[in-house]
Amino acid sequence: MSTGYLDKTFKIKPEFEKFDQEYDIFNRSVWDEKINPKNFYLSYDITNYVPKKSEGFDHWDYALRNASWHLADYFADHQGDANRVEGFTDFFSIQLDGPKSKVKLTSAEETTIKVKRAAKMLGAGLVGVCALDDRWLYASRYDRKNKKSRPLDLPKGMKYAIVIATPMDYELAKTVPSATGGAITGVAYSTSLSSLNALAQFITNLGYQAHASMNDTGLTIPMAIEAGLGEYGRNGLLITKEFGPRIRIGKIFTDLPLMPDKPINFGVKEFCEICRKCADSCPVKAIPQGEPQSEPPNMSSFKHITKWTVNAEKCFKFWVNMNTDCAICIRVCPYNKDYTKWWNRMSLWLAGTPLRRLMLRLDDFLKFGARLKPKAWWGVR
Repeated sequence: MSTGYLDKTFKIKPEFEKFDQEYDIFNRSVWDEKINPKNFYLSYDITNYVPKKSEGFDHWDYALRNASWHLADYFADHQGDANRVEGFTDFFSIQLDGPKSKVKLTSAEETTIKVKRAAKMLGAGLVGVCALDDRWLYASRYDRKNKKSRPLDLPKGMKYAIVIATPMDYELAKTVPSATGGAITGVAYSTSLSSLNALAQFITNLGYQAHASMNDTGLTIPMAIEAGLGEYGRNGLLITKEFGPRIRIGKIFTDLPLMPDKPINFGVKEFCEICRKCADSCPVKAIPQGEPQSEPPNMSSFKHITKWTVNAEKCFKFWVNMNTDCAICIRVCPYNKDYTKWWNRMSLWLAGTPLRRLMLRLDDFLKFGARLKPKAWWGVR
């Protein structure tokens, strides 16, 4: 079900097609010789890590990064089916059966209030609801073991997506790029795993269907935009009022009757049009400097939708050569701030007004986005 918001905002053409998970850059690294992962994945097994001379890449740093990924990786690969990679190519399958009868519902509005309350209690940083738009589901799943696509097995009747955002640690994010900083991603995925599956079990306990999903099954950013969690940025990420781009997104597909939220607008597109910090700071120039385009740089992105599109091939190659994920575009983004501070909330307000250039100059002057040395994060010299 489309609200029309994304169609208008991103000028989606009639020839637009659903994205095939096979062409996701991580899946391409399995079958496409052009995308060589080298030792990138192997380094997530601590027995295979290779330290570097650069600060932030020693044994301590990799030990922390890999520990942060422990739960997410374990659940991805240890669910009894070698063809499933739960959370990344397949939704989670750990829910217990629900009761024979369904809970009595008063209204979609009350149900949504209760579900959001439960989501926050179970660990969600942000939570929103959207009607499920079939266009954002993958055209098929990709089986990494057998190197072939297979049908999407999401049961019929899923009318809504509950979208949650999990914030990543602000101070640790300042250390990227480093193996130390790579822990922000693993912690967020592991935290999302817990909150998503607990919330899905809660809904199952009410007598309705619920399927917890991270990167698998469908694209999270369009759903998050529809669910009112934030806006799309030049860096290809969701920008939120509460955490900027410093989040990981997950969703739950359900047939529980809910009240969808509305998309929000707080000036991100207008700000990104004058700000190019992410593009200027990207070591491999994977982030576009120009206007949004409808044709992607390669097969790992949508066609026929007008937006800023990161060159996934360049981005992933840099990750591989560095042997950890990057996130420089998150660190330098002027929206990446600690919004518990009133002055940062003021900068958020400025960014959404004609005074946005002043906010950008202040960001430069105060050196927000500067890298923190990993040793400083560890608290040692």
